[in-house]
Formats: sequence, structure tokens, C-alpha cells
Amino acid sequence: MAMQTLGTPKQYKRIEQLSKPKPLPAGFIEDKRSVYSESKIVKESATPTKFLLSPRLDQLCQPKPYHASFAQDKPTPIWTVSDAAKAATASTGIENLAKAKSIHKEWVEGRPVQTAVSKGALSASATERLGVLATPKRRMLVTEDNSDWDYSEVSSKISPAALKGAASQRVEQLAQEKQTHPAYQPPCPVQSIVNPKTMKAKASAHISTLARPKDRKELEENPNVWKVSSGAKAAQASQRVSELAEPIPRKVRTKKAVAGAPA
Repeated sequence: MAMQTLGTPKQYKRIEQLSKPKPLPAGFIEDKRSVYSESKIVKESATPTKFLLSPRLDQLCQPKPYHASFAQDKPTPIWTVSDAAKAATASTGIENLAKAKSIHKEWVEGRPVQTAVSKGALSASATERLGVLATPKRRMLVTEDNSDWDYSEVSSKISPAALKGAASQRVEQLAQEKQTHPAYQPPCPVQSIVNPKTMKAKASAHISTLARPKDRKELEENPNVWKVSSGAKAAQASQRVSELAEPIPRKVRTKKAVAGAPA
């Protein structure tokens, strides 16, 4: 391949022009103290800077004046009491109101958490009868060879009279199970049992005709099969049909008249 030739002198001038840095603006000052100050270096001075306010700003800086009828707060919470107030006597009603609320007559103070046992109860001794009642019941524990339990069983001895006892007629009557209702029927099985005669039955010609799907040949041959006749359009419903077509009176709501609406 041939070596690519360099650009023309005009192109060099354009590249040199684009490579130059952006010149500084006319009013640029190096090391500016603040972006909010004027375009000049702020000189340091011993006195603070004086600001000039507009009349409106001076008016807004003024504090809110007091009301014309404003009264200064009392210098101290202690005020002078007159001699008549010092020598005043409370009435019977004020004395009754000043009394503390009395406790209810049936009020009982809360019981302590630890019950205090009297000395008499601590030194009391149980009677012979209480000792007998406090003794646990003794049962005879017997372990049989053919028992199904791993621990001892309590032997319950039945008296010979109870073994030979006969139940009364009333007890036998109560021991009988409850009889079902005479009209009771057991639940139907999940699988219905079809009669063999029903399985061998043959459908009649009319049933076969009714079982056939609707033929759509007429719709294909005559596309205007759903066309409504002029007689059907001019037909009028009878009085009974109009009566049945009316809504139920309790579901009918009258429309509210709106002001300015056309009649």
C-alpha cells in the first residue's frame, strides 16, 4: 500500500487554533476572595463593613410593638393581702368542701403477701380424728403373671353376691342399644348399580331424533335465516305480557328532578 500523505498547511493552522487554551475573560481577577463580592479584591479594614438597607427591609427588621392595652407582668408572685381578707371567716359550705374525702365504710385494707399465722395456730395439735383422715388410703398392690402392665395392679375383689346378682327388667331395658328410625335408609353407594334391563334397553326413534345435534345446513344455505319478519316487527305485546315485563314496585326508584334540567 502507498504511504498516506500528510495534510495540507490549512489543516495545520486549524489544528493549531483548536489546540490553543481558552483565553481568560476581560474582568478576570486571580485569587478571588468570594463569589458574592464585587469584581475587585476586598481590602482588609479595622472597622466592620457597613450595609445599606432599603426602607422596606428596615421596616421589616423592627420588632413587633406591644398592644395599646398591654399590661406588664407582675414583678413578683407575692401580692399584698388585705386585712379584711386575713380576718375573714369561712362559711359552713366552704368548710364542708375543704374536708378530705372519707373512706368507704366497707373498705378493707389490702392483705399482705405473707400471711401472718397466729401463735395459737402454731402451737395447736391435731385431734385423733384429723390424724385418721390425714392418713393415706392403703391399697393392696398385686402383680399377676399374665398382666399387661409393668407395674403393680390394684386387686379389686368382687363379692360373691355381686357376681350372682341379676339385673332388673328396667336395667336390661336401659342397657339395650338405641334402635334406628323405621323410615331410616342407609347412604347410597358411591357407584350406582344399574339395572341389567336398563343396560339392554334400546332408544326409540323419537329419542334418537332428539339426541341428534342441531343441523346447520339451513344456516349455510340461507344466510338470512335470522332475519326478522315485518309482521314480527309490527307485533304488539298483550296486556298480560306487558304486566309481566314491568319491574317489581319495591325496586323502582323515582328520578330526582334537577334544577335547570330540560323537561
